Amino acid sequence: MAVSKIVMASLANCRPLTCAATATASSYQERLVSHPPDLIKWTKTELMRAHSVLVNLAQKVPDELWAMKLGLKLLQERARVSSFWWPYISNLPQTYSVPIFFQGEDIKNLQYAPLVYQVNRRCRFLLDFEQEVKRALENLKQNDHPFDRQDVDASSLGWSMSAVSSRAFRLHGKKLPDGTRIDAPMMLPLIDMCNHAFNPNAQIIQEQDAGSAKMLIKVVAETPIKQNDAILLNYGCLNNDLFPIGLWISPWQQQFLSQLNLVGEAANLKVTLGGQDLVDGRLLAALRVLLAGDMEMVRKHDMDTLKSLSADAPLGIANEVSAYRTIIALCVIALEHFPTKIMEDESSLKQGVSASTELAIQFRIQKKSVIIDVMSDLTRRAKSLLSKNTTACQG
Repeated sequence: MAVSKIVMASLANCRPLTCAATATASSYQERLVSHPPDLIKWTKTELMRAHSVLVNLAQKVPDELWAMKLGLKLLQERARVSSFWWPYISNLPQTYSVPIFFQGEDIKNLQYAPLVYQVNRRCRFLLDFEQEVKRALENLKQNDHPFDRQDVDASSLGWSMSAVSSRAFRLHGKKLPDGTRIDAPMMLPLIDMCNHAFNPNAQIIQEQDAGSAKMLIKVVAETPIKQNDAILLNYGCLNNDLFPIGLWISPWQQQFLSQLNLVGEAANLKVTLGGQDLVDGRLLAALRVLLAGDMEMVRKHDMDTLKSLSADAPLGIANEVSAYRTIIALCVIALEHFPTKIMEDESSLKQGVSASTELAIQFRIQKKSVIIDVMSDLTRRAKSLLSKNTTACQG
């Protein structure tokens, strides 16, 4: 995505939101301020305030892009010279080497279809959301402007989203009437400077008094930590595919995945492609739910409908086509795990091989053929849906 510069404000009470081009993976990421104030002293004071314009903008962000919701607040505080949070923000990197800042050709070079799809989706969102923000800020009075009269573009929005998605923790948030709590992403200054390890020497403890709305977050050592040793936390067992894009599954989406037995300690992650059902119902339902942004629309359908390929795009044509394309991308990945192509296999058979080798080659040919058939069928279904949608729009 092209990275544009924001014109530096000349006013004394503004900090520029300029976001430089992404640093290379091997380069050192400098801080926004090379010699920041005392962080320890700063953390002992007040809490941040809310802003109605930011709240309205945050409500327009899809739940899956949770980092952008919190990122708006981060960007506001970065713009304000008087920000209470500046000692923390000044320690954040000026740039991030995540794929949303790659040029188009470099995104293609990732060659991992699900990731490329998600990166492109987020780039499109940032460009569209830039216009949404500009409309919201247009004609605002000076005192009502959340970014001290500075422009906000896709680059600065991408910076804040990357900062949040790479540093936020999932903690227990709002308590529901039934006693359960919704997990919520939160930024924890100082705590987020702890490194990750699967064998940590400390853990995060979350406490809240029954009669108080205030929450206390502590880092408690699990083993003796020597002076100058790093404090290590376990960030959690997350797939590496999630980190470059900041994907966060909403609580309601996770609930559906639990019903499909795709999350949790006893989860069954084995799904099938091909055969009478063509696509495993659990996989199809999971993708439909994960690609949906409207919880209420999903809950209008029972699980059997969401798992059925014969269901007529229950969550809409755009959702259905995206689900098909994701499965096709998974098929491409599955084919790439075979070191040879079908034509090469057929050529080997013609050269004459032993009976056992012939059986092995025939087996892998059939496996590849099943995958290709799935791809062909889903491609046909996607084209048919798009054709119907175009016809409906023209009508």
